[in-house]
Amino acid sequence: MSEVIDPELRMLLRKVHDRTGIDLCQYKDNYITRRVSTRLKALNVSTYREYMKALDTMPGEYEKIVDAFTINVSEFFRDKETFKVIMHTVIPSIINEKTVQGRKMIRIWSAGCACGEEVHSISMILHELLGSSYDKFTISLYATDIDDACMKKAKDGVYEMTSFRNVDKALLEKYTVPSESGKLALKPEIKRNIHYRRYDLIKGDKFGSFFDLILCRNVMIYFSEEQKKKLLMDFYNSLSSSGYLVIGKTETLVGDSRNLLEVVNNQERIYRKPSPVDRKV
Repeated sequence: MSEVIDPELRMLLRKVHDRTGIDLCQYKDNYITRRVSTRLKALNVSTYREYMKALDTMPGEYEKIVDAFTINVSEFFRDKETFKVIMHTVIPSIINEKTVQGRKMIRIWSAGCACGEEVHSISMILHELLGSSYDKFTISLYATDIDDACMKKAKDGVYEMTSFRNVDKALLEKYTVPSESGKLALKPEIKRNIHYRRYDLIKGDKFGSFFDLILCRNVMIYFSEEQKKKLLMDFYNSLSSSGYLVIGKTETLVGDSRNLLEVVNNQERIYRKPSPVDRKV
């Protein structure tokens, strides 16, 4: 756990970590104090020590404090311009390279996937671009988040209409159906090749170097500089040769990743891991 100055807050975070296994110290100090304060106000307590007592007496409070840290706001095709580049440049490049090389495995990771809107958007794009050739490829999409409630919603694939405000009407009609609750449900084919998994980006076991595309957008804004450096190198090592990384539009590369990844589109924060051939050139 990283160092938090206030000893009582440090005790509180360790208590949550011991009970839930989730290390809330991975976030920036000012973010930690803001998020913890929301729970103190909700329970009308004034000190961290009082709140520690409440954790053991109020049912479900451990879940609520974790939820307070993992605020997940997203929507389908969030940041339209970014998705235009993904749809018209990044994924077509991946498909073309696989076709030329005779390799039909495509692996994509939505890291910090919130409630699944991003990974399901990518799934729609793959269906659109591949069409009748979709089943000629072995496609594996990975959707991970630290929030259990979000992972359940992602697996369910049922969303409010507002989540689809950036989706073309034709895609809505093609890939969703009305649900009994008055929401929209994704058709089974959109979820078919997605692996949903609760995962801690900082402490989780590392993946092999096989992802063709990793998306981690608007997640690093909560991390310290050292955590960002480590995470970006983890992503670099998890990318296949010529694999792409997409981060949030307000985020930047830090540490060694700045020299190891090449810029594909700086405005949309899209980068690529050079292949050995690229390095020779």
